[in-house]
Amino acid sequence: MLIRCIIVLLFCVTAHAAMKRAQPVVVKPLAPEEAARTMQVPEGFKVTLFAGEPTITQPIGFCIYDRGRLWVAEAKNYPDKKAGKNDRIIILEDTDGDGRYDERIMFYDKLEYVSGIEVGFGGAWVMSIPNFYFIPDKDYDGVPNGEPKVLLDGFGTHANAHNIANGFAWGPDGWLYGTHGVTNWSLPGKPGTPKEERRRLEGGVWRYHPVRHEWDSFAGGTTNPWGIDWNDYGHAFICNCVNPHLFHVIQGAFYVPVRNRPTSRYAYERIETIADHLHYSNTKTIRAGIGTPEEDLVGGGHAHCGTMIYLGDNWPDDYRGDVFMNNIHGRRINHDRLTRRDSGYAASHAPDVVRSAASWFVGVTLAYGPEGGVFISDFSDTGECHHTRNTRKNTGRIFKIT
Repeated sequence: MLIRCIIVLLFCVTAHAAMKRAQPVVVKPLAPEEAARTMQVPEGFKVTLFAGEPTITQPIGFCIYDRGRLWVAEAKNYPDKKAGKNDRIIILEDTDGDGRYDERIMFYDKLEYVSGIEVGFGGAWVMSIPNFYFIPDKDYDGVPNGEPKVLLDGFGTHANAHNIANGFAWGPDGWLYGTHGVTNWSLPGKPGTPKEERRRLEGGVWRYHPVRHEWDSFAGGTTNPWGIDWNDYGHAFICNCVNPHLFHVIQGAFYVPVRNRPTSRYAYERIETIADHLHYSNTKTIRAGIGTPEEDLVGGGHAHCGTMIYLGDNWPDDYRGDVFMNNIHGRRINHDRLTRRDSGYAASHAPDVVRSAASWFVGVTLAYGPEGGVFISDFSDTGECHHTRNTRKNTGRIFKIT
């Protein structure tokens, strides 16, 4: 009996020790100023903390409008798609040109699952799933001239937290462009449109006309594109949150790797990536190499977010016309150099332009301002799209790189 008690006691002690060992180590985030100070950038570059918590939290997207003001979408609901109307839009302005905000306006604070914003044509255009809103602000003073108007509803939230309609950018043709993940397919339509009259929207690029108030699917395929931009010639490019990571987008085209979707059954052939390289090391599974030295050397990982083609004049001329994108697992900005090839483009890997020392760094949006400085929104969290149980609600930064 004594031996049995000793065995049970030893088992309990061993199990308790194993449980203690299994407890995850919680790494505290670098303070916003420290995160800016420790960023690695090329010689001659400077990183400034434009804004950080508690001024902003969960900055999932932003756009830059007149006077260089940033209109920032805060995804405070993420990843809870049924949390209610807690997301918001704030406006930040640097009035004295020191690279830091000094004026803040709360524009609107009763949005659902926000994932993108653009400004123009007398107001703000906001993706707040399941709805696409227009919030009027005729003089752009940060005070809405009326309640949000639902332009389209029916955007999908039925699958996961991240593979959704997202981003916004004005195209050179005057349309408002957005990207869309494939898992949460959508049935957009004006409110009240019967289901049988709606068109299915899956992964790829879509657009909305701000005057005629109509939408169409511009290009299909990919997996979870997040961000679109154009070069000097008006040619569009998107990055993909799962490799392949970069595509030259042509209207009506369908891109790898998505297959066997209702909207692709008439596709003659799926168009490949223009990148001649990968940013991850293990070809058997895209997640196997995360955090390894091998993956660090080739670019940091398979997940990308926030396409930017740099056409500003603050960074050196050598960067002009190149593509930049956030690498989520690699905590950096990847840099791909574009060259013409046949009737399209090829993209080759160039040295990463920014690397963060902050283990919480999650870059989402990239954009350059009117003076050429580049802004980066950092969700600042320990997880990513597949690890959302401990998502923080009170962190977030925007950095400026000049």
